[in-house]
Amino acid sequence: MALRPNGSSASLLALAFLAACGGEPTPVLGPTTSAPETVVPPPDPKPDAAFMYSRAFADHRDRVIAEWLAAEPSTGRALGFHEYDGKVEDVSAAALDARVEQLKKTRTELESFDPKNLSDDDALDLKLLKQQIDFTLFGFTERDQVHKIPQFYESLFNVSNYVEREYAPVAERGAKLVEHEEAALGQVPHVFENLKLPLSRPIAEITAKNYAGFASYLRGDVAKMFAGVGDDAMKARFAKANAALAKEADRLAAFLKKAVATGDQSHVLGKERYLKLLKAQEGLEISLEEFKKMGADNLALNKAAYEELLPKVKITRPAAKDLLETGRQIAKQARQFIVDKGVVALATQDDAEVRETPPYSRWNSASIEMSGPFDKTPNAFYYVTLPDPKWSKKEQEGYVSTYGTLWSTTVHEVYPGHFVQLRWVDRAPSKIQKMVSSYSFVEGWAHYTEQMMMEQGFIPTLPAATKNGTVDPHVAGVDTNAIHIGQLSDALLRNCRYMASIGMHTEGMTVAQAKDMFIKQCHIEPKEAEEQAVRGTFDPGYFAYTLGKLQILKLRDEAKEKMGDKFTIERFHDALLSHGSPPVALIHERVLKDLAALK
Repeated sequence: MALRPNGSSASLLALAFLAACGGEPTPVLGPTTSAPETVVPPPDPKPDAAFMYSRAFADHRDRVIAEWLAAEPSTGRALGFHEYDGKVEDVSAAALDARVEQLKKTRTELESFDPKNLSDDDALDLKLLKQQIDFTLFGFTERDQVHKIPQFYESLFNVSNYVEREYAPVAERGAKLVEHEEAALGQVPHVFENLKLPLSRPIAEITAKNYAGFASYLRGDVAKMFAGVGDDAMKARFAKANAALAKEADRLAAFLKKAVATGDQSHVLGKERYLKLLKAQEGLEISLEEFKKMGADNLALNKAAYEELLPKVKITRPAAKDLLETGRQIAKQARQFIVDKGVVALATQDDAEVRETPPYSRWNSASIEMSGPFDKTPNAFYYVTLPDPKWSKKEQEGYVSTYGTLWSTTVHEVYPGHFVQLRWVDRAPSKIQKMVSSYSFVEGWAHYTEQMMMEQGFIPTLPAATKNGTVDPHVAGVDTNAIHIGQLSDALLRNCRYMASIGMHTEGMTVAQAKDMFIKQCHIEPKEAEEQAVRGTFDPGYFAYTLGKLQILKLRDEAKEKMGDKFTIERFHDALLSHGSPPVALIHERVLKDLAALK
């Protein structure tokens, strides 16, 4: 889909009309009229004020985008701008201080533009630019990420784009990988200069593991893939840079592990900063009491439904050897269901290929890996992790997802979840709308689709598991309750994230108390409950899954009321997805306006 022109389409049409009508009329040629030797075209009119205003904003927007990507080449790379391959962030104190000042200056400059004088898309772009800057500044100022959040530096060590994205031949990606690693080695000393003790104890614990994981990844999967790529000189450069970066990741992991001993609870935001997070991350101005009630009410609703249904459910799961094919069948049937029933339009005709998770990502049971909106070669892989064949049979069977959980995960990741939504991003009407990604929109949409697909009646035809754990291909169908319990289980998990975030950051809840809540209120197994509680310390915004879902449901109800007989679920979904992945609060009125314009 072609990009719309920068500026107001209305102004451009007006300008074209003036050009057609301005100046002296051209003589009309006919049988008795001869053409003059030279026809002088009418003079170009001066652009109108609205057009000039729109051009001024477009020029300013382009400058802000250029500054943003220059400061964050990892973001450019993820979006598919491969001119940023091989480049890393400058994390020196001087560069980061300069960036904060530039962001503040740019934010002030954006206030000079009045959205009333812009087209609808430009006005939305203005909102998104402001929100993006506010959220970035929140990280620098309120969270002090430069000194206190070690995850801020992970982009130096994260080379997964060169490994996972098949946008160019391996040799080309390998050459840029070497440039990245060599540049990162020049920045690592600043990381040790910037981090200031004491750090948050749980954050130090988890990031020590993260950086140790980067070291293993670099020495293992990255080395395996790129060690033999290129000529002798390139191989030598790679071997040296890759080994050195792995060593630095180990050194940072050791530093963080040692920091645990003096760790504190500085990850806690407190009420004032938590409300600032809601505003910066979500564009949401709300009281803490109202925000908590939203989550508590949804938790109570899902918990009651889960506990009522659980005694009626026979939990079944596919055999380990059939897990991949079962995920493939659910994805295939879900795609056909949304097409046949008119749930949401597919923005493209390509498909997400179902694959076994690569070794470097097997910490996750399932995930989606997709090209960015500006990648010239789109691809998408739905990864499903198989149990380790070295495990015992009992361990393997226990690892395999139940049918209900695999259903929920596949809907969330592929159809009509992340894959469908992110393909809509590719056709958003402006560069900014393709670039800005909101936590609550991306995860809120995917989580919403789990509930919505259950409401729409999507129950795939799948083989059922027998008592001995194997699959009988002659037994068609899985009990609807078994699917529903999987959807409710995932909903409860997200409910407890929401409540844990509020509890740990505004009410003095400890990690241990959060873990207990996950177990007792949301029926989460102890090991996973502990991991989920710890995640809330460094990811306070993980309320976004439930928040986004609730916002979409509320907007859907409003659209139904306003549209009456004109409302369809497909019309609503298409309008919602047509502007990229912005915070729902920022496009609420725009979606209703777009829907009102439909005939």
